[in-house]
Amino acid sequence: MSAASANQPRPAAGPRRRVACLTLGQTPRDDVVPDILSHLSMPLDVQEFGALDGLSERDIEALAPRATESSLVTRLRDGRDVVLSRPRMAQRLAHICRDIDPARFDLLIVLSTGMFREFESACPTVNAQRAMDAAIAAVGAAGQTMGIVYPLSRQVEENANWSVPGCSLRYTHAASGSAADLLRAADALRGCDLLVLNSVGYVEADRLALVQRTGRPVILARRVVSGAIGLLLEPGGTRIGAPRAAQARQDENRQDLQARIAALTPRERQVMSLVAEGLSNKAIGRQLGISPRTVEIHRAKMMDKMAAASSGALIRMVLAAQHPGLPAVPAAPGHAA
Repeated sequence: MSAASANQPRPAAGPRRRVACLTLGQTPRDDVVPDILSHLSMPLDVQEFGALDGLSERDIEALAPRATESSLVTRLRDGRDVVLSRPRMAQRLAHICRDIDPARFDLLIVLSTGMFREFESACPTVNAQRAMDAAIAAVGAAGQTMGIVYPLSRQVEENANWSVPGCSLRYTHAASGSAADLLRAADALRGCDLLVLNSVGYVEADRLALVQRTGRPVILARRVVSGAIGLLLEPGGTRIGAPRAAQARQDENRQDLQARIAALTPRERQVMSLVAEGLSNKAIGRQLGISPRTVEIHRAKMMDKMAAASSGALIRMVLAAQHPGLPAVPAAPGHAA
């Protein structure tokens, strides 16, 4: 395990929030963590925990996927990429999560897409894959075609059985930062209504490359994770920039969202974040240490203040404020937009 330097986008009053950031590779992940946290308007004390920290080269080689195992890709401290066994890395992450001391941290971030499981922790948790699953399910509309981009070619086949109700899915792969790969991926997904860069390894430049090539909205995993963190820790949401052409509309959406979030109590914001990750009342209660009935009460009040007719509408509202070009959801009947 290793500690990362605190993220300090700008000074702020009040106590600094303490965040444990669990990454798949070796720490510090200077290629991922500072970028995700830079979208938050409050200073955080961040400690990174890497699932490969302390392992030898031989130990890491032994974690390569076997013929029957699905795969993940992550980065080592020296900048090399390494392909790992998904099920065995899930076991390592689960072990680290259980050992995180909830008295030391306000939030645990499981910063890995591709982990389709829950991780037990007494600390409130943002699970990157869970947040992505909820986001994709919320924006997928009946009859639409959604394009999913993975970092590895083998992940296209490994995830081919995944589905979103009502949507047609198309898959391809591209390496982050590879102009040729991204252009090929954009052309392979031409005609899709929406694209998803389904890994926290993808950066804003990758998203913009697909937007410029296809003219379609593109969901970036890092933006989704930043938004989930902001909902839990910040009363005013996140501050993610947008291209100039979409800036005015996105600013209006964000201001409206921030005004609604500002009206929530701290507990309602916590419930909102976990609803936005697709959790049930029972699962939210376990996360927050309260009863499902208490969650139900907070959830109803939060949904009313947010003017969201459903959890899907709530998630789409948050995503629209984060991603230029993604249509916002109208307010529920009886509420001003």
